[in-house]
Amino acid sequence: MSLLAIDVGAGTQDILLYDQEVPLEGSTKMILPSQTVLVGNRINQARMMGRDVFLCGPTMGGGSSTAAVRWHLAAGLGVSATPTAAATINDDLEKAAALGVVICDEAPSQALKVETGDIDIAALKKAFGLFDLDLPPDIAVAVQDHGFSPYKSNRLYRFECLAQAIRSGGSLKDFAYRDPPRNMTRMLAVHDLLKTAGFRPLLMDTGPAALFGAALELENDRPALVINFGNGHTVAAVLAAGQITGIFEHHTSELSPEKLRHLVRELCQGTIKSSEVFQDGGHGAYVESVPGKVERILVTGPRRQSFLSCGAIPGALAASPGGDMMITGCIGLLEAWKKREDLWR
Repeated sequence: MSLLAIDVGAGTQDILLYDQEVPLEGSTKMILPSQTVLVGNRINQARMMGRDVFLCGPTMGGGSSTAAVRWHLAAGLGVSATPTAAATINDDLEKAAALGVVICDEAPSQALKVETGDIDIAALKKAFGLFDLDLPPDIAVAVQDHGFSPYKSNRLYRFECLAQAIRSGGSLKDFAYRDPPRNMTRMLAVHDLLKTAGFRPLLMDTGPAALFGAALELENDRPALVINFGNGHTVAAVLAAGQITGIFEHHTSELSPEKLRHLVRELCQGTIKSSEVFQDGGHGAYVESVPGKVERILVTGPRRQSFLSCGAIPGALAASPGGDMMITGCIGLLEAWKKREDLWR
């Protein structure tokens, strides 16, 4: 049995090709620019050439791609997009149109076509094919999905979904989806793309995927704090007996050592307020229960070293499951896939 696990972040897409006949440390791995970076670069190149762009393809993560769209419009150049591609800029297409994006089904004359989507199956097949490797039928993907709610902030809706998973038990399988919730538009786009291409998809959010991947290095079921310092977002959670009992998420660039210590202390005490994190520009927080005193702190993620070096979290240890910190999220996806029999019922 084999699995292709892809952890899609703001800066990179981290890829693990797992084969149960191969030791994990010897598995095929790639760390590549994320699709939102690639799409953003292609839009920027079009701007340098003075060309209008036409975005077509599935809804994907924003970040670099959305920033490039704004720069393109600010330069006086045209941006048009199919409805699904335009939802990358804003799930509310009226708001995307208000920015200056023309919603249409066909490319305007002379516009440069730029394909959207968090996963490029054709590119992956070509890359692996160069080394005589085929893509397996099972593909697990983690993306950070804000979800879409026309009645409230998507950041609040996102944490309602995370809270529901914690209330359902908070174990790994509660955060993994064979069929994502209908308002998780980014997950659904990846799910539909993979299904259409003939694969069996498994979807997770990047936060829980990284947390559960790092938690494999915990030695017992006692309460522990696990933090993933991503390029775009930092997510921290208290885990006990394989379950997440509390969580918060903020933007990595907005966290000072003092702010991080404050949020972590309140999370561990169960006094953190989602409104406090949200009003500070973060995503939110949720605590179901306080399982006891935290006995161990694990950190992972590409930005972990800046927080470790300044002593922001005393006593924290760096987690590198499988011997490679960059595939922590992939390891979480792999563990979810190993429990797939529960998910496939």
